Amino acid sequence: MKIHFLGTAASEGIPNPFCSCEHCQQARIYKGKDLRTHSSVIIDDELLIDIAPEFSQQLLRDELDATKIKSLLFTHTHPDHFNVGELFSRMEGYGFNITHPLQIYGNDLAINGAVGVLPGYSAERFGFHCLIPFVTVETCGYRITPLLANHAKWELCYTWFIEKEGQTIFYGHDSGWFPELTWQWLEGKKIDLTVLECTYGFNGDNRTNNHMSLETVFSARDRLAELGCLPKKSKIIVSHISHSGGLLHDKLVEECNKENILVAWDGLELSIN
Repeated sequence: MKIHFLGTAASEGIPNPFCSCEHCQQARIYKGKDLRTHSSVIIDDELLIDIAPEFSQQLLRDELDATKIKSLLFTHTHPDHFNVGELFSRMEGYGFNITHPLQIYGNDLAINGAVGVLPGYSAERFGFHCLIPFVTVETCGYRITPLLANHAKWELCYTWFIEKEGQTIFYGHDSGWFPELTWQWLEGKKIDLTVLECTYGFNGDNRTNNHMSLETVFSARDRLAELGCLPKKSKIIVSHISHSGGLLHDKLVEECNKENILVAWDGLELSIN
C-alpha cells in the first residue's frame, strides 16, 4: 500500500490565519514543509480518510484525481475532518463521467451528516455504511476495522485498521492514549505503518487524553511493541501537528529522529515495502 498525506495539521492549520504566535509567523516566512493544511490521507489513490476544508486545493496541489476514489472513511465529525459538503459536487447533475459509487464509512453521526447534505442521492453515486467498533468489513479489496479513539466526549470517534494483501496500516488519530478495548484488539496484530498524532508537542504527560503529546506517542510506540504489533521493518509516523506544539518541521524531525519516528508533511507519499 501507498499512503499520501494530503494534509498534516491540527484543527487550526499552520499557520492559523487568526494567530500571530512565533510559530505561525515563522511558518509564514519559511513556508515549505512548515505550511500545513488540515489532516487527511489517501491510500493507493482510492481510499480517502476524512475530507479537509482544503480538499480541492490539496488534490490540485498534488495532481490527484478525486473520481478515482472508491471508499471514504470518516474518523469523526469535527469540521477539520468532516468537510462533507464537498460531496455534493459528486451528485448527478454536478459531477460527470463518474463510473462507480463512493462507498462511505463512519459512525452514525458521520453517516447521517453525509446523507443530510445529499438530498435525493442515487445508489450509482453513493453507498453509506454505519459501522460499529471492532467489526471488520471489506471494501474494494481492503479489510477495514474501526477501533475506538480517545477523543470527543459525545461521539464514538474512530481510528482505522486497514489491511490489504498482507500489508497493514493503523491510522491512529484523532486520539489521545487509546482506550483499553482498542489496545486489547490490537494485541498480536502486525502493523506495517502506524500513523499517530502529536497535537500537544512536548507537555510532560505520556498518557494524554483527546490528543497525543510527543511523550504519549513514544509511550504508545512502546505499548505497541509490547503487544507484538511492530515487526522489524514497521514504521511510525506523526501527523496532525499544531502550532501550539511549538515545533517547526525541522525541529520536530530532529526530536522524532531520536526515537526512530518519522514526521509527515503535506504531499508526502510513503510506501510499505
